[in-house]
Amino acid sequence: MKTLLSLLFLLSVLPLRADDQILAEDDASDPAYRGGWKTESGGSGFGNWTLQSQKAEGAESYAGFFVADSTSTGSNPDSAAIALEGKAFGMFANGSGFEIASAFRPLKRPLAVGQTFSFLIKYGEFVKKTDKDDFAGGSVGITLRSGTASSSVEDYNKGARFEFGAYAGKPNYQIYDGEKTQDTGIPLTNGGLTVSVTVVTADTYDIEVTSFEDKKKTTLKGRKFGGTAGELIESFCIFDRNGEKNDAFFNGFQITAPSK
Repeated sequence: MKTLLSLLFLLSVLPLRADDQILAEDDASDPAYRGGWKTESGGSGFGNWTLQSQKAEGAESYAGFFVADSTSTGSNPDSAAIALEGKAFGMFANGSGFEIASAFRPLKRPLAVGQTFSFLIKYGEFVKKTDKDDFAGGSVGITLRSGTASSSVEDYNKGARFEFGAYAGKPNYQIYDGEKTQDTGIPLTNGGLTVSVTVVTADTYDIEVTSFEDKKKTTLKGRKFGGTAGELIESFCIFDRNGEKNDAFFNGFQITAPSK
């Protein structure tokens, strides 16, 4: 069970109204992750994780998953911006090849009209870890998907209806959906973001993004989902594709709906 401090943090950063009901939620402070980021499900309303990684064989190449600890005795202060009770989900993908870490998760029930999927993300910028590294083509973000394909790191955008993240060579966070690439105008930041996607119709959505660093709120309404028209959102995937020196952090996954 979350502490009062954790609940107050979530209420302060996610657009949760007093009359909203929480249908699903999870964060890295859940007891299920005390021994690390495991495939077993924590929280409620989501299925088990599938963790897939890819790295070059026989080279200085690394990709994987961990629970970041931002407390005074922990080793991951970079995760503090989105940590809950000092914890956040961490991913790394760096080295001499094109490294990838993809974490897949099904929803126990597909997103319905009127429901909102929210999450926290923290990733600064693309920086080489060593002179041998090359972050060309790198990306860090999340997809909301129809279906639950998860047998390969490359399934990260299979069935994708929405994608949000940071992309090498672009100074701002980007959206990929059924309209076009959308530059959000929100600069890549070490301060972390909260992102909420509300399903308006089967094929349209509203998105709200708030930057913790400057408290600026960006809202885009009536955007079109990508993928096959009418398909339900049944899973999500968070990914670090050649993010190099900086780790990627995610947390506070939540699905809410207005109370009837």
